[in-house]
Order: sequence, then C-alpha cells, then structure tokens
Amino acid sequence: MIIRLWRGEMALWKTFWVFGVGGGLLLGLPIFAGMLALTDVPDDATARMSVAALGVLLVYLVWVFTGIWRAATMYQGKPVWAILAKIAITAETCKFFLLAAAVLFADTS
Repeated sequence: MIIRLWRGEMALWKTFWVFGVGGGLLLGLPIFAGMLALTDVPDDATARMSVAALGVLLVYLVWVFTGIWRAATMYQGKPVWAILAKIAITAETCKFFLLAAAVLFADTS
C-alpha cells in the first residue's frame, strides 16, 4: 500500500480523501495544536520537539501529496477532478509552509 500510494496506483478519491484529508487531519491537527500550545514555552527541548514533529508531518505530506499528484496524472475520469486535486495539493503545500513558519517563528515575547 505504501508503494502503491507513492506511485499513484491507488484510486484518486481514496488517495485524496482517505490519506490526504483524513490522514492529514489525524496527524496534522494534534501536531499544530501542540506546537501552538507550547509557543509560550521558550526552551530548547520544546523547539527540538516542534521541529521533529514538523519533520514527521512533512515526510507524511510529501508521501501523500506525491501519491495524489501521480494518481491525478493517471486519472481516467473527468479531467476536472484531476485538476482540482492538483490545485488542492498546491494550496495545501503553501498552507503547510505558512503554518510551519508562523509556529516556528512566533513572537514569544
């Protein structure tokens, strides 16, 4: 399943909704919520933990977003769904980096 998703061999709907939306929420929400809750704790351990959590999330998102992009490229149905999937991946990539920057560079003073 891991390799099939990476190659884009799984159905676009499943890749997008189950792994992209569902998995992204299950992994991303607790990570960002925890990081935001800890922004007032300015110590090195918290910073390292935040960077490590973002790293885990980034690895997951690269895997899933690559799978979604490839599944959209191979999609045989209506072209609009493949186009919308690629637009969503582009927007989510931008959102990830903006949220990561907001949390990592938050003003704690």
